[in-house]
Amino acid sequence: MADGEVAAPVLEGDPPARTTGPGGRGRVRLGVYLAVLAAALGLALAARSLRPRPPLPVYGRVPAFRLVDERGAPFTTESMLGRVNVVDFVFTRCTSSCPRLTQRMAELQTRLAREGGGARLVSFSVDPENDTPPVLAEYAAKAHADPGRWSFVTGPVDDISRAVVVGFKVSAAKIATGANDYEVTHGNWFVLVDGAGDVRGYYSTEETADFEKLVDDVKRLERDGR
Repeated sequence: MADGEVAAPVLEGDPPARTTGPGGRGRVRLGVYLAVLAAALGLALAARSLRPRPPLPVYGRVPAFRLVDERGAPFTTESMLGRVNVVDFVFTRCTSSCPRLTQRMAELQTRLAREGGGARLVSFSVDPENDTPPVLAEYAAKAHADPGRWSFVTGPVDDISRAVVVGFKVSAAKIATGANDYEVTHGNWFVLVDGAGDVRGYYSTEETADFEKLVDDVKRLERDGR
């Protein structure tokens, strides 16, 4: 080494880190921003899942009635208390909407039994002049109805009309088609009734989404003890 020349210092350990350039600092800031955003979204979703859903609306009360089921046994307003009920309105001679309604009710019976639900299913005949208990019993057997879960109900014409139209607020009308024949028009709804006798919902039978919502609402009422 020449006189006056300063020796380079000997460095120990790791070499000094390189200073991050402008592009690197930008990537770091973007990563931090995305992490904060993901955390905020996660907290928002968690808060939303913990927020209680509003209760189902109440549309009225189950009407007072005294009818009979497919076995000829009394079926009254009190028969529907203490359990969640799903109600529909059919008649055995119907060839248009009733087969679909009954098929949907059978699907609901299978679904609830498989998933441990205890809801009762009730099908009111809107043609009680023809649908006597023996006729309904035959219809129930063809639908594979479980008598412990699914009842078919009939009775005097005026009593059925008051229960269906005035009580459940579902349309039903007898229309003459000839000297000795008639047709019956009626609403194609499933009606959800809680164990206290309050009407809690009306559901279309045509859309899968409505069917799934009905199943979900039945479970909600059962979980809430209603």
